[in-house]
Amino acid sequence: METAVRKAVDWHPAVTETIGRLRQQTESVNEARAGYLPNMSWGLDSSYSTNRSDRYSPDLNFNVSQMLYDFGKVDNRVKIATAGIAGRKSQVMMAVDDLARETAYSVIEIQRNRSLGSVARDQIKDVKAILDLVKSRTDKGASTRSDLLQAEARVQAAEATLLEIEGQLSRWEAILANLSGIDGPVDVSDTLPAWLSKSCSSTNPDWSRVPAVMQAAADREAATAQIALAKAEGLPTLSLDAGIGVDVTELSSFDPDYSVGLKVTGSLYNGGATSARRNMAVQALGASQAAEARALVDILRNLTEASSQISSKESLRRSLSTRQSTMRQTRDLYRTQYVELGTRTLLDLLNADQELHAARFDISNIKYDLHRLNIDCTFNSGRMREAFSLEGQTVQGISL
Repeated sequence: METAVRKAVDWHPAVTETIGRLRQQTESVNEARAGYLPNMSWGLDSSYSTNRSDRYSPDLNFNVSQMLYDFGKVDNRVKIATAGIAGRKSQVMMAVDDLARETAYSVIEIQRNRSLGSVARDQIKDVKAILDLVKSRTDKGASTRSDLLQAEARVQAAEATLLEIEGQLSRWEAILANLSGIDGPVDVSDTLPAWLSKSCSSTNPDWSRVPAVMQAAADREAATAQIALAKAEGLPTLSLDAGIGVDVTELSSFDPDYSVGLKVTGSLYNGGATSARRNMAVQALGASQAAEARALVDILRNLTEASSQISSKESLRRSLSTRQSTMRQTRDLYRTQYVELGTRTLLDLLNADQELHAARFDISNIKYDLHRLNIDCTFNSGRMREAFSLEGQTVQGISL
């Protein structure tokens, strides 16, 4: 299972996509930090000015501006972009966890259908033995034609069950091959990780590893910085500006105009855009807090439900194991009573055999249902990467 999960995480496009978006967001931080550095620009001013001669005299300008103090505008833009990185990284973690869970499910389902196939083959063997018994009795005139038809129908039904199981097995093998990027048949062992059976024993998640909580926390940080940015945008910015301008029609004489000094700029009115951005950020902050609370509630509920189901399924499995032993004895007794005493009908024997194997099918299904529930506990508690030894590993160039 661990090998299949690692192969899936190493190549799957779902992880590649989220990693690409993370790298994109990293460049957004670099863009925001550029606000700390000087800004150089040029332009051609072809406007008419009454301070100049009446002739057309366009100016070629070069300007340099260095922000000195802006009440936190650049700082908060960097914080917003940095929170975006945390959000994108949580999406990478979510993609890895989702992929690991789906891959683990596939391995479990392959093992389930192999186990069910073994039960189905045993059922076919047992029903065919009953059919051979009926044929022998029919040849001797001890059984009717209807008994023979009933036995043959049960054999056909058992064979149909096996075909259905084999179809499901092929389906899950194809799913696993697709998830893991494997061409050709997959080789899945019947063993499972030792930690799996204990995954639901603890209902105390490590919230710092849960991607949904990480995403909500990143959204909260971004919204808080957005509120601070909206406030800062209502305040002026102090910068040191320098410039040089020259009339392009008099380049031969090159008599440029120079300017240098402190500059204070600010917005007097922008149609309410600043206020709207602040209100939007306040709403985003409330939404992120609600998203975090919802994630906590959902995860705790999922863990509680899984633990409860494990307890009930364990009890059911013990009951079915006892029933299996009882039904095996009942089936063997009915066989003796049908063959030697004639106190049981063929239908009684066939039904007893069917109930025996139904119990075996149920036991097998419960076993693998428990494995799936333990995977769910590992997923919801944020321990998928730790369990599959992915933490600290480099996946597609990113350290998890």
